[in-house]
Amino acid sequence: MSTARPRTLLECKALAKVFTSDFELGRRHVFADIFRFGKRSLNRLRPDEWVAIRGFSVTMREGENVLVLGAAGSGKTTIAKLLTGMLRADAGHVHAGGRVGLVGARPVGMVAFLTVWECVQLATAIHGVEPELSGKCCEEVLDITGLSDERDTKLIDLPKERGGQLGLVSALVVPKDIRIFDGFPRAGDDPVSRRVADRVGLVLEQGANLILSSVAAGLPEQANFSRAMILHEGDVVYEGSPQMVLPVYDKFVYRLNRLDQVQSRLVEDGSRSPDAPVRLEPGEIVRRAVRSLERTGVAPDVSHHVTQAWDGHRPIIIGPCLSDVGLELLYWRPFVAWMFSQFGRPPGPVVAVSRGRVDEWYGSLVGSYIDVCDLVSFDVFEHRNRDRIKETGSWKQKQISNFDTELLECVAQRIDTKDYAVVHPSLLFNACSRVWDGSLPDSWLDEHSRYEPLTPPVATTESIQKEAQPYAVLGFRFSSSFEDTKPHRDLMNWISLDLAKRLPVRLVDSDGFVPRLQGNSDSNNVQVVPAPGRSESQLREQAKVIAGARAYIGTFGSISLLPPFYRVPTLMIFEKEGRLFSHHVRVLRSMVKTVTDECVDLEKASELTATRLSAWLDQVLS
Repeated sequence: MSTARPRTLLECKALAKVFTSDFELGRRHVFADIFRFGKRSLNRLRPDEWVAIRGFSVTMREGENVLVLGAAGSGKTTIAKLLTGMLRADAGHVHAGGRVGLVGARPVGMVAFLTVWECVQLATAIHGVEPELSGKCCEEVLDITGLSDERDTKLIDLPKERGGQLGLVSALVVPKDIRIFDGFPRAGDDPVSRRVADRVGLVLEQGANLILSSVAAGLPEQANFSRAMILHEGDVVYEGSPQMVLPVYDKFVYRLNRLDQVQSRLVEDGSRSPDAPVRLEPGEIVRRAVRSLERTGVAPDVSHHVTQAWDGHRPIIIGPCLSDVGLELLYWRPFVAWMFSQFGRPPGPVVAVSRGRVDEWYGSLVGSYIDVCDLVSFDVFEHRNRDRIKETGSWKQKQISNFDTELLECVAQRIDTKDYAVVHPSLLFNACSRVWDGSLPDSWLDEHSRYEPLTPPVATTESIQKEAQPYAVLGFRFSSSFEDTKPHRDLMNWISLDLAKRLPVRLVDSDGFVPRLQGNSDSNNVQVVPAPGRSESQLREQAKVIAGARAYIGTFGSISLLPPFYRVPTLMIFEKEGRLFSHHVRVLRSMVKTVTDECVDLEKASELTATRLSAWLDQVLS
């Protein structure tokens, strides 16, 4: 059976654009070009001319999103103007199979002395709204920005932060067949920004978007880019799958910045010498980045790259794992176990790198374990990991960040080697992304995971004596599936008090929550473990407490996924089913079938009653 090929919506070939630095010369050149037949030659530039774009080509079909990454001055805005007809190309051609819209960093139609309603009418008109849709689109803009009640207020009388999104939203709501994003909107935490992010997500899910961005961080997962490319000084220097282009771009920008710093320092010092560093050609920087990423196994063919890592007697570094502990437990550690079950023990040494002093989690698999805090101080780790999340836009390690690279180099020095293979978490999480967006079947994760009980951290004799009395553990953390609201805090407090009437309670991973126990006779029955304040061994201490518990109750995700690996009866609470919730729950259920016979349940917060909680506790404590 044959299927129809998606319709081509945008096609441009070998686009080029030349600008003139001098206005008067530029005016003369324009008049000369008007009377010239055909396209001008770019082989010979006239005085004060420079090439902004050279040979840019892209094809985009229905449902596709294409990503173009480039630093400031690389030519992204010129491309946006060429594709939307704001500029005429000096070479090449553009064919658009539908209405093209521009979503730019600079909003249009925002005139300070017009009312909000008049500004929205003007902005949507500039973006080409059809007359019969004008009213509906304008109302939608006001609804998203929360300004329906301010429609008659002049824009100048609104706080800047309230009217700042009007132009962007106007560009998003006007129907278009193709959208060109000149810069990507950054999501905030306020309600308006979240509604804008939802609208952007809907646009991306529909496809037919060309995203021109200077940063790879913060791009939403639902974008599902079909292709990506790197633009530098008007030239496309690399093109391929997003799984390779994104990490190559990060390394490319990092290396360019380092070279610029070296050049600036040499100029300032006046110490240019024959052996001073010279600026590499962009193509060479890209080639080095690609070779580095191929060596570390960041590519879609998982088995191929694990085979390459296992081939030979080189040391293998597995990690560093810096993600949320829930991702480590549910995905990364089972994937590491799969590698050993599939390929056996490699001939060379294997080192696992993680954080939290959880060496027992990997001890049955690898030859040695190195904690991140053996390489850098805990304060440095906390700071650099926050930078990594900001740099990559995600807790998930979908690419090798600058921090990852530095840690790998530290591990190599520690084990005294320069030639080593790396199996990095991005190898797995890039594949997970394709399971989550439907490109790979759910069965892929089952085939590439081996679930097994974990060995608890060794407890001291003193701690064993202290915990001789049975106890339960609570672990509450706010998230997209369990938001920080008063009803949820009241629920957490109620569970704490109710459980404390039965047996001692240890509170871990509490996200700053402490039960309101003043005046309660059971207040001494609730203890925060470990004591408040983060430390490099906090995860290990919490794991010790969880491993010895009679029962565990907590919010779904994060450390609440650890108790089943220690065969501790577990009740996980949630409220909202986010975009990836069903995927995580499916994997959790696969894990539970293999690892434990104990009770592991999920309960919606709004449906959890005193009777249901009491029945669950009776079952697991009997």
